[in-house]
Amino acid sequence: MKKLTFVLLAGLLALTACDNDTTNQAMDDDVSPAVEQPTEAAATAEESLRTPADLSEEDSAEMYKIIFDYNKCMMASRLNATQDHKSMQNSANEILQSCESHLTHLEDHLNSQNLNKALVIGMVHKMRSKAARKLMAQGMNQMAAQAMAAESADKMKAAE
Repeated sequence: MKKLTFVLLAGLLALTACDNDTTNQAMDDDVSPAVEQPTEAAATAEESLRTPADLSEEDSAEMYKIIFDYNKCMMASRLNATQDHKSMQNSANEILQSCESHLTHLEDHLNSQNLNKALVIGMVHKMRSKAARKLMAQGMNQMAAQAMAAESADKMKAAE
């Protein structure tokens, strides 16, 4: 995964360098001085640089409420999940799917506030992957604890 990320980053940098060279050459060819006028695209670019720190208090409170509701849903779903040893991954998927609507709501809320699209996507993805890792780690720890308890019970039976 690290190699793929590195290759993609290197390709992006190379593409950007080539694009800058072409832009610089086109600027050198144009001898007429042009006065740049602010455009609607420039205004849109400025708006797309907004982060959650730029939200109003009400919008920020709504964002935190959605995140709180997501975390609450995850805890409640974990408590209600079936504890089947063979389908730990299926249980984790069911839990994640049951709370997905909160992440969709968060993404919609942040996009409606004209926040940076990449930032919004990254934030939602990070929350989703963090929850998945946590669920799988807890499941694995639970399975290990149950295996140790079963092994201890077998040793106690054998000692009798």
